[in-house]
Amino acid sequence: MVWAVVGVLFALLPLVHWLLRARPTPLRVPIAAALLLWLALVLSVPLGLLHPQSKAELYLLYTPLAELAVLVGLRAERRFAGPRTERPRGWSRAVGIAFHAQLALVLPATPLLALLFFHEASVPAAQTLPEARPGYTTIRTGQGCGNGHHSTCWRTRYLTGPAGLSTEEAADRLRPSQRCEANGWLIDRRDLCTEVSTDGATIVYRVLLGGGL
Repeated sequence: MVWAVVGVLFALLPLVHWLLRARPTPLRVPIAAALLLWLALVLSVPLGLLHPQSKAELYLLYTPLAELAVLVGLRAERRFAGPRTERPRGWSRAVGIAFHAQLALVLPATPLLALLFFHEASVPAAQTLPEARPGYTTIRTGQGCGNGHHSTCWRTRYLTGPAGLSTEEAADRLRPSQRCEANGWLIDRRDLCTEVSTDGATIVYRVLLGGGL
C-alpha cells in the first residue's frame, strides 16, 4: 500500500510541477490536459482498463516523456510571457526541487531498466494470442519458456479447423502476413513472432517472444 502511494505521487510530480510553475499562457491548459491524459493512460494498466503488449515499456516511458513535456512547455512559455522575475517559494520551490531530483534519477535509470527488462525473454502478453476465429475450436492453450541465455518464451493455442477443410488448409488461413514485429512501441524491440504449424489433426498457433533489444 505504501509503495502504491509513493508510485502515484512519483507519477503525479510532473503534472503538479507544471501546474505550480506554468503561468497563464495559451500553453498552460493544453499541456496540463496532455499530462493528465498520459497519466490516466498509464494508471489504466494496473486497473485492468488497458492491456498493452509491453506494460513495462509504458511504465518506463511515462516519466521521461512527462518530464520532457514539462521542460519543453516551460521553455516555450518564456516566448509568450518572457523570463521570470521572481524565484519560486514554498510548495512551488519544494516541488521544483523534487522534479529535478526525479529528472536526475530517471535519465540514467531508464536505459538501465530497459536493458534489465527487455534483454531477457518473457511470456508474451495474453492479448498477443488471438481468440479462435469462427469455425475453429480451441482444444487447449499453454505457455512456457526455453532454457539458456538466449531462450524464447511462448503462448500456444491448439485448435481444430472448420469442417470441410484439411488441417493444412485451415492452418494456412491463420498464418499472418507479417510473421514478426517489435513487441513494444519505442524501447521494447524484442521480436514478437507468430508460428502456425500442424500436428496431425491439430493446428498449433504459437506466439513467441525472444530476448535482446
